[in-house]
Amino acid sequence: MTDKKNQAMHRDRIKWNEKYRRQDYPTEPSRILKDFFSMALGGTALDLAAGSGRNALFLAERGFAVDAVDISEEGLALFAGRHPGIRPICADLDTFDIPIERYDLILNILFLNRRLFPQIREGLRPGGMLIFETLIEMPGGAGHGERCRDYFLRPNELLHSFLSLRILHYREEYDTGQDEHRRLASLVAVRPHGHFTSRGGCSRAASGHEAVLP
Repeated sequence: MTDKKNQAMHRDRIKWNEKYRRQDYPTEPSRILKDFFSMALGGTALDLAAGSGRNALFLAERGFAVDAVDISEEGLALFAGRHPGIRPICADLDTFDIPIERYDLILNILFLNRRLFPQIREGLRPGGMLIFETLIEMPGGAGHGERCRDYFLRPNELLHSFLSLRILHYREEYDTGQDEHRRLASLVAVRPHGHFTSRGGCSRAASGHEAVLP
């Protein structure tokens, strides 16, 4: 890892550690997780950018074995040891790699790293479920201020990024809960029992795309 990347990782860790020290984080599990988790067929889960552990704890309490990954030691410390079904992993998601076909459920809430998109697809076991919800650009970029647009999805980007999966739910809407001035893209999808492009670049057969539910 280069010195520049090390410095960026260090800055990110400091920023998020300070956030958790201020207790500036949600505590309730995500609504989309509560609505759809029961459709997952197995019991192994990956929680990307797990934060304070609100979603990892929810899943562990319902029988899942959860790998909870976050860059912040302070965030992980909030739930480490609270449930034997959770394995906290302190890692920078700019360099973390998702094992292939490891998980029955992958959860990505309020986090965006496009580098991980192909790894998320391949990290699911056949029949595994993805629950993904994060921020989307406001029309015309309004309200973003100086924040980097790399942290915001473009309209329909999330849907098109996971069309190799079977889409069960997709929606783009204003947040009716915590912050009505932000927009969320929400997706629930299942990896079909087939194959698609591997990380080595070998293209294999893929099943057809499913219609999006309203």
